[in-house]
Amino acid sequence: MTQNKFSSTERATFYEQTIEPWVERNGFAHGAMALVWFVIAFVLFQLVGGITSAVILLPELMEVIRQGGDVQAVFTENLSKVFIGNTTGQFLIIGLASYFMAKLHTSPENHLQFLRLQTSDNVWKVTVITVVLVFVFMPLNGFLGWLNYIVFDSLVQTFPSLSWFIEMQNSMTETIKGFIGTENAVFLAFLHIGIVPAIFEEVMFRGYILRALEKSWGIIVAIIVTGLLFGAYHIQPSNFIPLSMLGILFAYITYVSRSLIPAMIAHLLNNGGQVIYGSMNKEFLEMQMTTTLEIPPLLIIGSTIFTATLIYLLFKLNQSDKKLAEHV
Repeated sequence: MTQNKFSSTERATFYEQTIEPWVERNGFAHGAMALVWFVIAFVLFQLVGGITSAVILLPELMEVIRQGGDVQAVFTENLSKVFIGNTTGQFLIIGLASYFMAKLHTSPENHLQFLRLQTSDNVWKVTVITVVLVFVFMPLNGFLGWLNYIVFDSLVQTFPSLSWFIEMQNSMTETIKGFIGTENAVFLAFLHIGIVPAIFEEVMFRGYILRALEKSWGIIVAIIVTGLLFGAYHIQPSNFIPLSMLGILFAYITYVSRSLIPAMIAHLLNNGGQVIYGSMNKEFLEMQMTTTLEIPPLLIIGSTIFTATLIYLLFKLNQSDKKLAEHV
């Protein structure tokens, strides 16, 4: 019996070089496929989430319809079941389906590497820097959110029809805040709002979409476009800029570390941190965005300086890793 002389990494490289991915065999561009999937996944996610929630709430809905009551109130009063639908859509479409889509872009044995579902030599160094970066970046991102609100508020005043987006965003925000503020729902809120998006949205955006766009347009364009798509995905026009900046930051962290782990942790800290803080401070849940800047200017300046410093540190770490790889 002969022994296998090749490691798993060597076998993956061999397949990558000898077996053309399905996307390339059929004449599709990697980036175009990712953009098409973004649209399809968004629609399917909404459908699966909505249908699942409706099925779970079917007895309550039938009773309300029979009595001629308010159907929307059924969803508002059963947020834990609504979020089960949302999580189902996240798992089946945003996570699992995107995982299988990635297989169309790579060789059979190389899809995990393609998605960066792996560790790397510098992953834990990047993770430590990322944890600090998430908190350092918050004041600056809050300032960007304020600018975004000012601009969009001006647009709404000029084009009143855009107020529909404001109403939809407010409804989504109130749903999330209501769930966080529900008694004894902290763990469920942390699961549905913190853990689930941190895993499945990272697989789709910083895993599949980032890598597919990178293959077509290079890493810089891929990072920027992935961030913009992440901002658009949340359907919050007055919060588009800060969400996009988070998406760009998570994409850069993923590229530098060659792993989804730091971005997943950053995503969890951002979402989960707000859940925990909001559950402990009800005033936070009542806060509304206004045209008045409530963040101290010195805090914004300090946040900008420290954010730039940490990003530069990540850049230098990435350069050092590249030089080390060249000499190995």
